[in-house]
Amino acid sequence: MIRIMIVDDMPIFLEYLRGCIDWNSYGFEICCEAHDGKEALDKIEEFYPDVVLTDITMPYINGLELAERITRDYPAISVILITGNNEFEYARKAVKLGVCDYIVKPFEKEELILSLLKLQDNIGKVVESTDNQKDEHSEELRALIYAGLHDDSGAIELEKKVFGDNDAKGGYLLALIRFDAKAFAGKETDSREQLINWENLIARMLADKLDIDGKFSIFHDFENNIVTLMRFDNEADIYSYKGYEFADIIQIVKNQLGIGSAIALSPAQTMLDVKKAYERALGFLAEKEYGQLWDIRSSKDNISYSSLDAIIRLNKDIETLQADDAEKALNDMWEKLNRNKDAADTTISITDMNLFTSAISILMTNIISSGFSIDKIYGEGFLPEKFMADATSSEEMKDNVIFLYRKRIEFEKGKKQSKAYDIANAARLYIEENYADSNLAISDISEKLCVNQTYLRKMFKSEMNMTLTEYITQYRMQKAKHLLSSSDEKLQTIAEKVGYNDVSYFSNVFKKYYGGSPRSMSKESR
Repeated sequence: MIRIMIVDDMPIFLEYLRGCIDWNSYGFEICCEAHDGKEALDKIEEFYPDVVLTDITMPYINGLELAERITRDYPAISVILITGNNEFEYARKAVKLGVCDYIVKPFEKEELILSLLKLQDNIGKVVESTDNQKDEHSEELRALIYAGLHDDSGAIELEKKVFGDNDAKGGYLLALIRFDAKAFAGKETDSREQLINWENLIARMLADKLDIDGKFSIFHDFENNIVTLMRFDNEADIYSYKGYEFADIIQIVKNQLGIGSAIALSPAQTMLDVKKAYERALGFLAEKEYGQLWDIRSSKDNISYSSLDAIIRLNKDIETLQADDAEKALNDMWEKLNRNKDAADTTISITDMNLFTSAISILMTNIISSGFSIDKIYGEGFLPEKFMADATSSEEMKDNVIFLYRKRIEFEKGKKQSKAYDIANAARLYIEENYADSNLAISDISEKLCVNQTYLRKMFKSEMNMTLTEYITQYRMQKAKHLLSSSDEKLQTIAEKVGYNDVSYFSNVFKKYYGGSPRSMSKESR
């Protein structure tokens, strides 16, 4: 859990902060509270939080002074300022001095969540320490949007399973949220993994935020786009619903993370119509810019996405390691698109680009969810967007996509996949061999084991019943305790031997772990 101290001189605001978020579900815990900066400094030594969330205007020591002292004396602690509009400029200046972020009152709770999650490796730590809260019916709903239903009996059965009854008098409204992967183009190759983690957390935020007269279910498609299927109690509500929650999500995600997104609202009268609603939404968003909520409830255009069958086939080919069939599926998709195109025309059309972008997105999502490292499959620093952009014709682009699919399938065929225990045990051994390295990072372990960080964190937590971060700390503390009780070495030397360059930070971690200072357990004190 990520430990948070909240600081404010107004009890009512402290109460609001305690109750506005289900902290534990996002991997946080409020470890302590303070009513002014002086009290906060006293409690830091006792609780040593990961994050200090503080107001600016307070007696004795104000938030700016508190932030300055924390960033100077406790560099491992992150600080977020909560500020009013009249204090806005102070907050901006504080960021230049080392404060991690600031939030302006009044703020949406989602802004606060994202602000906390984007600090350091918090998004990774949350994935590591919380269960992946997927809808229990996600597989069936994913099959619904791709393959559809063929009769009323199947629709009734699925409706009962997902919503608990088959009382769909009002009908359905499907919302599809697509994020702009280009926001991460040109960045490190684990950025897609990071984007998927953000998408999963945003889906959870949306589930907390959504409030309709009816029921809803949230899941992801093969590209990890967020799909929300809402069933309204009254038909009129489908067309009167404004979608404010979705519009808020677009704005908050853009402001806090710099990720563009677009949302399409598409109606379906019954479960049998949901596949068509998804097709219309996906086809519509494929041609639109990011940053808006598109309402296609009254659209007369017959917008559809014609390659859903091929997408199912491609996904199955990856899972069953059928490289030849994946190549045939991609060739079939390409030929179908270019059937009415002049053979001499080799230019890359928007349709070509959208099709191949989706194929790449499906492939990268599958690689990450399977636990593999994109770098290890395609080479250090590989960026799929750049690889595709280098194509000079639609034929070459198609060949590039085929190459990427083949490379991924051949990689798995040539590699005996480790079981979860083997991966977790290998990670444990790596930590025990390298714990003295102050720069030891989870990225080092994932690179050594050829798995991505998200998968590694989950497997380790599942097998060892603790997070990687917790194990690194535990092992270092055990080694430190042994050195303290068996040698006469200086505290600074012992700290460095177990991976801590900052003796003050080491002392605080030790005290938090054992409940006593390092000196109280040293050989000299006995």
